[in-house]
Parts: sequence; C-alpha cells; structure tokens
Amino acid sequence: MKTIQRFLQTGFYAAMLLILSGLNAFAQEVIEVKNTRAQMSKGSQTCYVVEIPQADLKTVQQNWIKKLQEGSKIKIREANQELVLEGVVKNEFTKDTVNIYSLLIQKDSMILLNVFVEIDSVFFSPKEDKTDLASDKIDNGIKNYMRSFAVDQYKLAVTAELEGQQKVLKTLQNDLEKLEKDEDNMIKDNSSLENDIESTEREIKEIDQNIDLKQKEILTHNTSMATIVLDADKKAAQDKQKQLEKEKNQLDKNRSKAKNDISSYKSDIEKNNKDIEKGMTLQEEKKEEITKQTEVVTRVQSKLNGIK
Repeated sequence: MKTIQRFLQTGFYAAMLLILSGLNAFAQEVIEVKNTRAQMSKGSQTCYVVEIPQADLKTVQQNWIKKLQEGSKIKIREANQELVLEGVVKNEFTKDTVNIYSLLIQKDSMILLNVFVEIDSVFFSPKEDKTDLASDKIDNGIKNYMRSFAVDQYKLAVTAELEGQQKVLKTLQNDLEKLEKDEDNMIKDNSSLENDIESTEREIKEIDQNIDLKQKEILTHNTSMATIVLDADKKAAQDKQKQLEKEKNQLDKNRSKAKNDISSYKSDIEKNNKDIEKGMTLQEEKKEEITKQTEVVTRVQSKLNGIK
C-alpha cells in the first residue's frame, strides 16, 4: 500500500493535472437531426435522419420501438427491415394522427436512424417559410423527439464504454496493490528469516559449547577406563562410553542441521530480494499502465460529458 501512496504523491498528481486540464478542452459532440430525401417502402420521401455514434444496432432498435410505443397500445410492425407505427398521435410534434416509418441502418461505427412522418396520407416536409408556425412547430417537434432519443442512445453507448475502461483501470489498480502486498510480505519474511538466522547462530554457539564439554567428558571417561580391573565394571564403563559417543553424535547432527537451516534461510532471503527487485520493476510498469488507463477513462468521461 505504501507504494501506491508514493505513486499518488509523485507522478500520479502530475498526470491527473494533465488529465483534468483536458476535461475542459474536450470538444462537445453535438447530435443533429437533418432533413433529406431517402428511399423507403413508399418511394423517395422527405426523411429526418440522425447519426448515433458507436451504438449497437439491436439495442437502438429495441429502445426506438419502446420510445415510439410510449403512451400507446398500438403495436409496431416490421416489414423489410422497416418499422411501421400507424394511426398514432404523437403529442411531442402534432395533435394529428400520424404514421411513422423508421429505418435503422448500420454504417461503419454508427447507426443511421431515418424517420418518415406521414400526416393525412402526405409525408411531412418542413416549409422553407419559417413564418409558417404550424409547419415549424411540427418540424422542431420531430427533430427534438429524435434528437433526444439519439443523445440518450449515444450516452448509453459511451457509458458502457466508460464502465469497460473503468473496469480495466480497476484491474490494473488491483494488480498494483497485489504487487505491493507481495513486496511487503517478502520484506516481512526477510525480517523473520534474519531473526531465525540470529537465533540459529546463537543455537550453534550453544551446541559448540556442549560439544566441547561432551568431548572433554569422553576423554575423561576414556582415561578412567584404563584403571578399571573388574570385567563387570569394564562392561558398565564401555556402555557409558557408547552413550557419551551417541550424545556427541547427536550434538554434531544438531549442529549440521542448524548450519543447513542458516544456508536455507540465506537462500530464501536472496530469492526474496531478487523477487522484490523484479516486483519493483513490475510496479513501475504497472503505474505507467495505470496513468495511461486513467487518461483513457478521463477521455471517455469527457466524451460522455460533451454529448449534447
């Protein structure tokens, strides 16, 4: 965790300043509904068209159907990929009964929504004369209706993108945190191993002292055996000699094991140090990835904020 704190206190702040400064600089992406002519089931007709960037065709179609059917029990029928809603009143742009024909077209990384509005068997076309308030009202109503939908769909798509990038960032942050925890654990392990080395070295000194004492005891006993005459006493002395040798051999084994333990502890420390060094390199690389991914998240967030 301490590495994350150091990271936050150094390069991360600088990166965030650059990122935050880019928030204000990110251009707004305006969704616009335009008038044109396009082919549909009833020939070439006046069409309202809007582009919805990076949206999913199936999702947009499902949501468009829901929007068209709001406040109405009339079902939409589909014919040759054309969505048709007949005999409905859409107060958003007119009080008259209308037929609405829609075509959703995938074009590169965006969806084109073409909408044809039929009023009294005539496809509505806005008049160039803006003093015709009735025509202008319907025109603005249709555009606002479609634009509101397109903005919502674009925001949904970018929100999904943002959530995906945030998930990537979270994964990177978790990776860094794991690397830091691994480093902390290895440092603690090294400290424990160093304590074990000191403890074992003290144990070896004590064993060495006991070996010296045992060796002296064996020499004294061997000297005393030379003065023994009776066979029974010799047998007892020989048994004791074997026991003393056995005890000394055990001390030698304990000393050898303690030496091996120290070698193992030192080997573990050396391995930990190599892994710590490698981990520190990985942490630096991971912090660079986090900085770059944070910039990606911020750009997507800025794009979302700029959708108008």
